[in-house]
Amino acid sequence: MDLMTPQQARGVLSTPGRLVPFLFSFAVYAFAGITVPLMLLFAGGWFLPKTVDKGPHLSAVPAVAIDLVLLALFALQHSGMARPAFKAFITRWVPEALERTIYIIGVCLVMWVIMLAWQPIPHVLWSAEGAVGIALDIGFWIGFVLVYAATLLLNHFHLLGISQAYRQYVIQVPDATVDRLQVNGVYRLVRHPLMAGLLVSFWFAREFTVGHLVWALGLTGYILLGTYLEERDLIARFGASYRAYAAQVPAFFPSVRSILGRSTR
Repeated sequence: MDLMTPQQARGVLSTPGRLVPFLFSFAVYAFAGITVPLMLLFAGGWFLPKTVDKGPHLSAVPAVAIDLVLLALFALQHSGMARPAFKAFITRWVPEALERTIYIIGVCLVMWVIMLAWQPIPHVLWSAEGAVGIALDIGFWIGFVLVYAATLLLNHFHLLGISQAYRQYVIQVPDATVDRLQVNGVYRLVRHPLMAGLLVSFWFAREFTVGHLVWALGLTGYILLGTYLEERDLIARFGASYRAYAAQVPAFFPSVRSILGRSTR
């Protein structure tokens, strides 16, 4: 983001109508900064007292029913709030610069509901030790890092809503986000690195329970559907450029061709 001048800093500090919306956006950004890593650790079964694999739970049948409802809530929130009709509705009540912030609030709140209400189903499907267990652990952390790398390449601050509020209320310049096709960095290897990172973090676990399978299958299905719809939008926006890019670069996991082809350029 562009740095503010001393004059802009004084202006925003002395004007509640500018300061309060920006602080609100910043607070939501911080909330997301806590929620996203906790969600990934929850999904991977790392460190937390309750995870997708362990914690207080009901018997299997009601546990599965509750978990499916929670996954449906996730899909409904993500899909519903991302639709143009919802964006048009919400901007009747809040400034356009805060629309993404409202979306991020919805994402975080739903994730907290899921983490708190999730019903582990602790029957173990596999438990890996030794080299296999280490490889699965490494895979999870690669996925964890990939999620953050992808957001940085996608314009991290814009993705989480703070850039829009900063430009509107602090430096008071139009949003300068350019609608361009991102093909650099990890995007040279896969078209959807953020989704690839999530998929890896969901599936790579040295201990994998039935509850973990419900989580991974449900969110994988949503990711595949969401990516299909996103690809249609990208083709509509970028046309032949995106088709050519998609013909060369895999969607989620790099191929030998993509790795060798890109490394020689």
